[in-house]
Amino acid sequence: MLNSLHAKQTFDRGYEMCANALFSLSVVLRFIGSEEQAQEVDALVDSQIDQTLDEIRKESLRLKEVAEGNGIETAIGYTSAKTIDVQITSPRSIRYLAIIREFDGMMAHLDALWLSCVITDSQYALGVYEWKRRILRLAGQIRQLATRAVLAARRKETGGVVAEEKELPAVEHRDLETAGTPDESSQTR
Repeated sequence: MLNSLHAKQTFDRGYEMCANALFSLSVVLRFIGSEEQAQEVDALVDSQIDQTLDEIRKESLRLKEVAEGNGIETAIGYTSAKTIDVQITSPRSIRYLAIIREFDGMMAHLDALWLSCVITDSQYALGVYEWKRRILRLAGQIRQLATRAVLAARRKETGGVVAEEKELPAVEHRDLETAGTPDESSQTR
């Protein structure tokens, strides 16, 4: 279940893209490439996921401490919580989902601080925008890694140049540009 509008938007824009790329890394790359190639890319992806998860947890804890220091209860209720149906494609897709869930929890702290006038509208909008952009950028980076790794494995397998089927953009620019822009601050629920 996701509570905040921003976590729901991040899930809708990034989860499927990332889960598909992670499936390619976990299954497809191992089928067409070598285990060594797959482990190399796995280590890079794991590092990026771990770093993002660690940093979002630290930020969530920091916001909770700021709220508690100001006597603010962060267990706020949301009127439009959404139960999400998730297709788990690999163990790493669960970890990307954990990032989105941590973001949802962090949003509760951020919303409480904003509604209690501890942070300004601008601070709120900027915080939301930066985290949404970062989480979506991670999904795009994983997709790029998966695409490059699979293409490299195919080239190596055929011993030549593989026609680049359909070049995927790094991240759908429309998603990054609209990922929680400060203008969306009025749509917090």
